[in-house]
Amino acid sequence: MSGQPEVRHDTIRAPQRMPEVHVEALAMQKAQRKTRRRAVVDLQLGDSHPVEGDDLEWSFSYRVAPQ
Repeated sequence: MSGQPEVRHDTIRAPQRMPEVHVEALAMQKAQRKTRRRAVVDLQLGDSHPVEGDDLEWSFSYRVAPQ
């Protein structure tokens, strides 16, 4: 279906002390880099879990608007 937005999933690492709003902004930047010129809509942060050191790995999903 060409008119439907494509849903994508990814992860991002961030320091544990970083506020969630900043993590969301970094996730949006990563999503925009991956989609190039297509619009990213409805980004949602998912769960986080500790990884090495004081970092957290966050999951997130977003929709890519059709061209």
